[in-house]
Amino acid sequence: MLNIDPFTILWTLIDLLILYVLMKKFLFKPVNNILDSRAKAVQDAQEEARQEREQAQQLKSEYEQKLSDARSQAQQILDQAKAQSEELYQKTVGDAQAEARRIVDEGSERSRRDRQAMLSGVRQELASLVTEAAAKVVSGGDDVDAFLREEGQGK
Repeated sequence: MLNIDPFTILWTLIDLLILYVLMKKFLFKPVNNILDSRAKAVQDAQEEARQEREQAQQLKSEYEQKLSDARSQAQQILDQAKAQSEELYQKTVGDAQAEARRIVDEGSERSRRDRQAMLSGVRQELASLVTEAAAKVVSGGDDVDAFLREEGQGK
């Protein structure tokens, strides 16, 4: 049967206690140190990742701000170009209208001068004919109709 010896139990307990102290000093402590260092490394990596994420977010915000500024500036340039082109268009149209008015005025003036010259020529011709007809009538020419026919065919 089983024989329980108190001395064996005592030595087993002492052995277990010594084994526990040795394991605590040479096994648990280094393993705990390794686990602590790994936990610290993980925590440091998480902190670094958080900082990099914040930095990336800040860079993204700066990029979006610069992009917004660039779009705003492009819109300003576009608006300015539109205003300048509209101003140039209005100036060109105004110049063209002024030139058209000048040409129309010159044509009207030329037409008026030509009409005046033609009327003056007709008046002179008519005065000449009247003078000749009067001279013929005064000099004794009875046939004024023959004179007018003669003058109409000659000229």
